[in-house]
Amino acid sequence: MADIQTADELIRELYRHRKVINHLFKKKSASFDELTEIADGKEKEILQANARGIISLQEGEPARLDERLLNFVEDFLEINEDIRNFEIDESIRILKKTIYLYEIDEDSKERERYLNRVKRNLNSIGRVIRKNAATLSALVKQEYKTASSIELKKVKIEDHNEQAEKLLQLIQNAEELLENPFFRVVQDEGLRTIVNELRGNHLTMARHNLIALRQEIVRFINQIAELDRQHKKILQLKKYRDLYELEVRTNVEEVFTHESALFFDTQLRFQTMLDLDYLRGDEGLDIIERVAIRRQHKMRMQLQAELDIDGDLLDPQQQKMLHIDFSKLKRAFFLQDKDLFHFVKEYDYGYEMTEDQLIKIYCQVALIFEDEMDFGLPKNPFDDAKQIELNGKQFAFIRPKSTEKK
Repeated sequence: MADIQTADELIRELYRHRKVINHLFKKKSASFDELTEIADGKEKEILQANARGIISLQEGEPARLDERLLNFVEDFLEINEDIRNFEIDESIRILKKTIYLYEIDEDSKERERYLNRVKRNLNSIGRVIRKNAATLSALVKQEYKTASSIELKKVKIEDHNEQAEKLLQLIQNAEELLENPFFRVVQDEGLRTIVNELRGNHLTMARHNLIALRQEIVRFINQIAELDRQHKKILQLKKYRDLYELEVRTNVEEVFTHESALFFDTQLRFQTMLDLDYLRGDEGLDIIERVAIRRQHKMRMQLQAELDIDGDLLDPQQQKMLHIDFSKLKRAFFLQDKDLFHFVKEYDYGYEMTEDQLIKIYCQVALIFEDEMDFGLPKNPFDDAKQIELNGKQFAFIRPKSTEKK
């Protein structure tokens, strides 16, 4: 960050701008006036946060947290939903180089520094592998349920399958690295503990989870193929039905029998080169001017179409629903004591929601995270399930499943 040289200075700056950082981390972006209000009207404080590289404030754009600070907070809280396989690859590369430097350097202080770097990278590999495997599993289930079309489901699931295959290969690379004689020769209890934890816990568990995930992905792909086959069959049946309706309910055959026009045939176009002597004359000049005017008009219309999109043509409900982060919504739900319906109804989405939209969000959250939800079903089959009633409609009483160990 700009002009910040020490850890003490960084901590002071983060604490000084904690309200702004907290607001931007929750909302992702905010206007300058909104941040000024958060900072008790102190515009200078906002400008200082921008100058010190804590926030990014560009003219004409909303303010955001600096990318480095945002990544640090998300990584520390383990809430970043990106699959970062490249980090594992890079950590393995750095580990190999550090081990080599340790073996050829005879300075004891430098060797100690290299050893600490090895421990740090081993911990990083274990953390990222564990997080990537868990995130990948959650994304596969969520996107299979929420993708809006069969083709979209197929593309996303196949992409996640490639990511799982890559992660399995990186786990194998990490295990091969741990066979390096360095880890047997160096007598360091902390290093031995980290290696045993990485090999026996993180890598093994991640591999088992990924193998199970790939089996589930294969099942999803088969289901998608079956859905695609059924969809094509339905389209074919609809086509046959339309042909039957056309034949039975209309006199199309009689019309075509007495009609010889070729209005269904493709119009043939012929292009020829105009004579240069003709183009130099008055008539040729008129043709050139008309073509030039037509091309300019066409380019203006195309540019206008690209720049001016009528917002009324878009579905406002679809625009709002697309901006809802269901993973964030679930995390907030699990941190409070309300049931799902009242939580969805009282949650601050940043804009007003209709009752139909709230009911749709309620159903989507329950469907996406059904494995983690308690639907209030009775233990005794003769008892009634817990329900909530609103305006004559009944809703399931949904709470997070208990996390107590059995």
